[in-house]
Amino acid sequence: MPLVGFPRILLIGVLVFCLFTGVSFFRQHPQGRLPNFWAHQAANANENSPFSFKPSPGKFKDIRNSTLGFQKIFLINLPERPDKFDQFAIAASFTGFTYDLIEGVKGADVQNKSLPALKGLPATERARNNIVGCWRAHLNAARTIVRNGLSSALIIEDDADWDVYIKDQLQEFAAGSQFLSGVTAGPKPHSPYGDDWDLLWLGHCGAQFTPGDKLQWAIANDATVPEPNRRANFGGEPDIAAAGYDNSTRVVFRTSAGACTYSYALSYRGARRYLRNQALLETFTPIDLGISKMCKSKNTEFKCFAPFPQLIDSHKAAGRMSRDSDIAKYSADDVREHGFTFNIVHSIRLNIDSLLADENAPIQRQWPNDPEVIGPPRPRAMVQSQD
Repeated sequence: MPLVGFPRILLIGVLVFCLFTGVSFFRQHPQGRLPNFWAHQAANANENSPFSFKPSPGKFKDIRNSTLGFQKIFLINLPERPDKFDQFAIAASFTGFTYDLIEGVKGADVQNKSLPALKGLPATERARNNIVGCWRAHLNAARTIVRNGLSSALIIEDDADWDVYIKDQLQEFAAGSQFLSGVTAGPKPHSPYGDDWDLLWLGHCGAQFTPGDKLQWAIANDATVPEPNRRANFGGEPDIAAAGYDNSTRVVFRTSAGACTYSYALSYRGARRYLRNQALLETFTPIDLGISKMCKSKNTEFKCFAPFPQLIDSHKAAGRMSRDSDIAKYSADDVREHGFTFNIVHSIRLNIDSLLADENAPIQRQWPNDPEVIGPPRPRAMVQSQD
């Protein structure tokens, strides 16, 4: 029976009210409802920030938005691993960023004729499928950037972990990437990270200083830098001490090598170069090593900037270790008693339960017995040039 008279008018009134309040809400909060925790952090940023320096709002304020200063964030997740997506969603909600999904790819669905090279593929079908699927998923993310004309995007894997203070860290990192990409006093760059870079390798498991490169950007007295024995960096750590820095310093530099793709950002220019390079491979290479070669190659200009210690890493959750990876193999009996993440002091993953109980709960350090970085207020940044 159609609604008539007063009930119909009442229903229309309710709909109009809901529409009005919804529009009003999103005018005030263009990224949707921020979690109470992040709103609290933002309101008290000066008190809660682990940094003594507060970046000037003009150049770096966009980093505190819902895409961390990039045009988009893409999450790579295999459809058969909704458990990883679930936990990532909780972590991202407390950090206050949004993302679009790039579905992971099963290597078995990628035909050999679509690969740039067959030389270099693993001999076993399982190993081949693991490497090819990962490679194709990351290329799909890069292709999405190019197809949609995005100025930049952050690509992040579903088991990634980061510091609760990631937005503070990225503001500090951006000062370094602007410096390395040639931003000096003058007009504000289009990207808060500078406008002359191809890849920002924020979540790696191995990066090195470029030989002969005399400029690095040092973030001194950084309370989010872990003790040396809490770090993991395959291929050896960049020699911070030899560069004149102490163990409370994070360094931003142009990297000549890297490994692991926990998270990295591509500019539009970088995404196009990335896709073209991978299409011309003469020997098939896992995606992280392929990126590493691009960063190192003198034949193609591909500017890669990275921090050390890294800002994003892979979380190893408590429980069955077989749930960790879709590539590595574990026994069904292998169990991890306590979760952990290398390199991350205030792990968002390890703070989730306390924040769910009380969004204003104190942030816990992953290694509470390690000495905390304490020092006098520092200047805006320290740049060291080696002679």
